[in-house]
Amino acid sequence: MSDRPSGILLSDMLDSISAILDYSAGMSFHAFMEDRKTRDAVIRNLQVLGEAANRVPKRVREQHPEIEWMRIIRSRHILVHNYAGVDYEIVWRIIEVHLPPLQQLTPYFR
Repeated sequence: MSDRPSGILLSDMLDSISAILDYSAGMSFHAFMEDRKTRDAVIRNLQVLGEAANRVPKRVREQHPEIEWMRIIRSRHILVHNYAGVDYEIVWRIIEVHLPPLQQLTPYFR
C-alpha cells in the first residue's frame, strides 16, 4: 500500500494521462515510431499511470468500477517486465483509444 493519499495517486494518474496526450498530440503512428524520446516518455508515463492505479486502495477502486483498474495495472506490468518486447501498436492504441475516455472519467478526482 502507498503512503500517498488516494487523491494524490489519482492526480498522478491524471498527470500521466495529460503528459502522454501532450507528448503525442498531432503525431501519426509513424512519427511516434520515429521519435524515441516520445516513445520513452510515453512508456514511462504509462508505467507511472499503472503504478499509481495499483496503489489506489481497493475500496476506492471499488467505488469507481467505470475505470478499468486491472487493465491499467496489467499494462504497467507488461511494460516493466517485457520491456524488450513492447508492442508499440498496442501502446499507440492505448494513446488513441483508451486514454482520452479515461481522462474524461477522472476529472472529478481532483
